[in-house]
Amino acid sequence: METKKMDRRVRKTRMQLRAGLTQLMREKPIKDITVRELAQLVDINRCTFYLHYRDIYDMVEQVEQEVFDEFEQLVRKHPAEELESKLHPLLLDLFEFFSSNSDLSAAFLGGNGDMAFFNKLIDMIHGRVLEYWQLEQKKDPDQYDYYFSYLASGFIGIIRAWFERDMKETPAQMAAMAEQLIQHGMST
Repeated sequence: METKKMDRRVRKTRMQLRAGLTQLMREKPIKDITVRELAQLVDINRCTFYLHYRDIYDMVEQVEQEVFDEFEQLVRKHPAEELESKLHPLLLDLFEFFSSNSDLSAAFLGGNGDMAFFNKLIDMIHGRVLEYWQLEQKKDPDQYDYYFSYLASGFIGIIRAWFERDMKETPAQMAAMAEQLIQHGMST
């Protein structure tokens, strides 16, 4: 019984720290964030912070890894063979993922964010799309890097614009729009 209470308290503390970190990341670069200001912001003792993390960089790394693991599971549940006929489910899952992690995603995509983390997520999608590309004999393998760069830049741009517009559209609406753009460009 005590273990469950402890787990819940740990989760709550980590959620508070994550919320505080993302708030500070919108204001300043990670290198300028101190444990003291983060602890004050979320109203915990600095010693409590150090029970969970070595420093701010360790916290960022652990949070990124947790999010990356969740993202990896999401991508893996969509086999490459399904991408041509069933692109919408993957896109919907991606937009739901970014919606449920909007605080962190917005912070990482912002001016003070860590684009290296976002690029790590894009690289995972790169592998899945490459598998699909290789299944399609009619696609020129020499053009893949151009195709994927175009796709990834557009996808990041759509997510940034969605966050800038306060995510007014639902993940389903965004997935439908992204699918339309990928399959048909701007034509209707």
